[in-house]
Amino acid sequence: MSHSHSYKGYTFVDDTGMTEEGSYRARAIVVKIVDGRVRSQRFIDLETFSEESAARQRAIDAAQAWIDDEEVEGNLVLPTNFSPL
Repeated sequence: MSHSHSYKGYTFVDDTGMTEEGSYRARAIVVKIVDGRVRSQRFIDLETFSEESAARQRAIDAAQAWIDDEEVEGNLVLPTNFSPL
């Protein structure tokens, strides 16, 4: 079962689930919505845990850490072939 969270203007989902082997894979999906449109999204797949609660906490911690880093680094600047006029 996924759990939705809000943090610093982002929404993230703890999408932790059970693997075929019976362990739990920590996983998070982070989304930033601005003016009703998705501005960024990030899928974070992490390690596996024997306890579901540990995997869920790891997913939450990783999502919040990614958001904190994104907030510091600012917008992604992509290279282009355009020259200034």
